[in-house]
Amino acid sequence: MSRVLLALAQPAGWPHELREYLDVHCDLFVKWQAGTGEVRTATYDAAIYGLIDLLQAYAMVGWHCTRLTEDEIAHVQHGGMQLPDGAMLRRRVERLMQAGSLTKDIALQLLQTNQADDSNRAGMIWFCFFSPRLAGESGIGRFFRHWGGEALYNSHESDPQMSSVLQRIGVPCLVEAEVPIVSIGRHGGLAFKVVRSFLMNRGLPISERTEHEDRIRRPLEADCVRRVIRFSERDFSDLTGCTGWHSPLC
Repeated sequence: MSRVLLALAQPAGWPHELREYLDVHCDLFVKWQAGTGEVRTATYDAAIYGLIDLLQAYAMVGWHCTRLTEDEIAHVQHGGMQLPDGAMLRRRVERLMQAGSLTKDIALQLLQTNQADDSNRAGMIWFCFFSPRLAGESGIGRFFRHWGGEALYNSHESDPQMSSVLQRIGVPCLVEAEVPIVSIGRHGGLAFKVVRSFLMNRGLPISERTEHEDRIRRPLEADCVRRVIRFSERDFSDLTGCTGWHSPLC
């Protein structure tokens, strides 16, 4: 499927309709950024909501940091990414137990103690829409060290035995995908970053960050997945900068 891609850091290459909308509202955004009080809140909000509507037609290249088995890599490549929850974790753990990668006792502990159904974790997949290496080891390192995702390893990484088990499963991976903005939802976070990038490109001094990370709340179709990059591949180290980390990945 052909998608119109939005590269957040490259305003000059943005779609014509988006650049035209920002040009029309440029003076409004400049005055709001300056905090002069010349722009009414309702007027600014209307411009942002209009921008949010416009962004729904585009997609962005993003990277999901994780640790996967070979079977899970194949599933992502051919079946896309489903939204995680307790039921998905149970299926993943049971597959590993059937394959002999987990004992029944360890599997039971993992299923009894996790955060997979917590409201701040279930039903969402996080992506960074900038080179992951910008987040550094402190930002992304943990995602690669333990299998099962943060909702699982958060509850077990401090236990030496359980931590060791989770570190032996799978390999560090980056899922590179063209993420439809419509799957992120209609909130202002991305729109604010678009405005900042636009104003910076116009020469305005902007101190706030423009790098964007966000979560999708819809399953990601297989044709959105560009590739799954394994730890052994050169692109993995180039994108993550992991060769310079204090604690090496394995």
